[in-house]
Amino acid sequence: MVFGLPLHPLIAHAVVVCVPLAALGAILMAFWPAAARRLWPAVLFVATIGLIAVPVTTESGEALEERVGENELVEAHAKQSEQVLPFVIVLWLAVAGICLSIYLARRASRSSGGTTGARPRWRPVAAAVLAAMALVGGIGGVAEVVLAGHGGAKAVWTKR
Repeated sequence: MVFGLPLHPLIAHAVVVCVPLAALGAILMAFWPAAARRLWPAVLFVATIGLIAVPVTTESGEALEERVGENELVEAHAKQSEQVLPFVIVLWLAVAGICLSIYLARRASRSSGGTTGARPRWRPVAAAVLAAMALVGGIGGVAEVVLAGHGGAKAVWTKR
């Protein structure tokens, strides 16, 4: 409890804010390299907060469930919320991969004296894989957060 409020809805709002922001940032970074070079620290930070907040929210939700008791709507919300973490993991891995790609490109540029040499063959393939991961993790993560949030709101506001 924080100021008399259960911890779960407070932490859940971190997920509701961070996952969509990280998804938007990851998709921007995946398809707009100039934005990636500027946004990567912020997107990595927000994605990491979202990744940490998801299991913390799940745990606090289980504790709240014990206090308020189980019913059909709470169970549906809990089941739906279990689907969020896998997508957020994929999203975080995409962001981390894009950040690593930026780091490696900067390092290669510095070692070659700033001239643009031949790009390694793996880079376009990695970029395509990371873009696909950003799309799947981002869109799937946002969809699952919306569905879990809707289920939670129904569980709270539906008369029993």
